[in-house]
Amino acid sequence: MAGLTTACGGSSGSGGVVNLTYMIWQTSEEAAYQKSVDVFEKAHPDIHVTIDLVPWAQYWAKLQTSAAGRNMPDLFWDHLEYLPELAKDGIITNLAADVKSSKIDLSQYSPKLLAQWENNGVIYGLPKDWDTIETIYNAKDLATAGITPAQLGSLSWNTTDGGTFVQALEKLTVDKNGKHPNQAGFDAGHIKQYGIALEAPNGQQDWWDFGVQNGCALQSKAYGTWTVNSTACVQAMQFEQDLMYKWHVAAPGTITNTPNGAQLPTILAQNTAAMTFDGDWDLDTYESSLPAGSWGVATMPTGPAGSGTVFNGLTDAVYAGTKHPEQAWELEEWLASAASEKIVTDTGTVWAAIPSLDSGFIAAWKAKGIDVSAFYQGSQGTTIGYPLTTAGTAFTNVVLKDMNQVWLDQMSPLAAANDITSVSNAAVASGD
Repeated sequence: MAGLTTACGGSSGSGGVVNLTYMIWQTSEEAAYQKSVDVFEKAHPDIHVTIDLVPWAQYWAKLQTSAAGRNMPDLFWDHLEYLPELAKDGIITNLAADVKSSKIDLSQYSPKLLAQWENNGVIYGLPKDWDTIETIYNAKDLATAGITPAQLGSLSWNTTDGGTFVQALEKLTVDKNGKHPNQAGFDAGHIKQYGIALEAPNGQQDWWDFGVQNGCALQSKAYGTWTVNSTACVQAMQFEQDLMYKWHVAAPGTITNTPNGAQLPTILAQNTAAMTFDGDWDLDTYESSLPAGSWGVATMPTGPAGSGTVFNGLTDAVYAGTKHPEQAWELEEWLASAASEKIVTDTGTVWAAIPSLDSGFIAAWKAKGIDVSAFYQGSQGTTIGYPLTTAGTAFTNVVLKDMNQVWLDQMSPLAAANDITSVSNAAVASGD
């Protein structure tokens, strides 16, 4: 993608109307953003915005192809996993000058979010939303085991005996004969329902969360060296592997591993597992997969270092080669405004990057009978951000390779952590 930042972007239409393209990846969010864009177009009759929906699975490949073909969207959703490399290759615009000239009040945004996108006076996007990871549960399965949603939030785990978290998962795990893992005669080879299923092997929805709960830091600092092979991180990986193969309370990698693993909402709907950890971006999928009132959200357990969750957020990036930088900035400014974020957040689509608006998200889901406040609670506590590194591709590739084997019980967490750390740090050192 390097060196391909000239040309293209939107074109001018008839009557002097400027056409901008806005690329996004989440189907469930398209309607809300179209609603916001409609308001923008009424206030800017000289600008027309086309939303280009490209699913996540194809999104980044299309972005790379678009850069190579010099036919990039004017604005597009950016993710912290890709931010450093897009910035290094000159694909996205430093908006610091526009922010200053437009007198944008940066204090309105969540400081955690802003810190991820602002670096040494450079701003590559105004925060548009945030997400965390919490527990999603099947209400019937919990009731059958005699566990209340409130009790889920009070569970804790440790690396010795698993703590009350594993005890609860044992109650939720049942073999074909109705026996639990802590009962004599339990058949680990024929489990009907697992206590939990965790999406593997990326990390955002599983071992990174156990990691922050155990005091693990994936990096020495933002854009620094990798420290995945620290004791705290390895213990978190080992704990998750033990959930599968020592305590037999978590669905093994043969069930969950991508790309062929079952989706988490489906796993809960089919009672393959009673609960999972997932991000709030998937709430609409649970809503469509499970009957109303049959599922809910609770906080995750605490670990040896306390509570914690992965905290992430997106921005709208402006293509550095857009033919219409002024109009693109106007759209960027609107999408990051309180007025636009309120439109989107009040539909229950995403949490707003402007904290004063987040009550609208809670209210929208409360109207549907779901209390989502656990996500907000997690965002206010100890969090781990998405790693910031110019070696993101190398890190992701080695994590997917090694952790896939860990979750299949074909590799030890320590061996995986050492390989991930070595390969990722080599990529940082070489500038790849």
